[in-house]
Amino acid sequence: MENKYCTINNTFSANQMYVPVRRGVMCKSAKYNDWIKENVDIVRQMKKPEQYPIHIDILILADSKWKQRHDTDNCIKPLVDLLVKAGVIPDDSTRYIESSQARHLMGFGKPVVTISYTEIN
Repeated sequence: MENKYCTINNTFSANQMYVPVRRGVMCKSAKYNDWIKENVDIVRQMKKPEQYPIHIDILILADSKWKQRHDTDNCIKPLVDLLVKAGVIPDDSTRYIESSQARHLMGFGKPVVTISYTEIN
């Protein structure tokens, strides 16, 4: 059974996605590449949308320490890129994504992230 959602066990901040390699040149960080490899197969299990655009909803369940050290909105870009890398959506342009939102709820321990989408009629 394919779902319009999936759950992964960690987040990634857009602030850590890229690192400078020389003046004016950036590349994906090793940590970011490792995070993608760790989660891409989980996200691949999501059902691909039948129509576009979609609305992406991100729910982060994490403790107060996580909230103090992270900005919830900085998690959106890496998670949307993960959807593209997993082949769930073709691109992260407005042709395919109308909107996205991220919410944080108090939980326990390490962050748990649920990514879901709604097709816009």
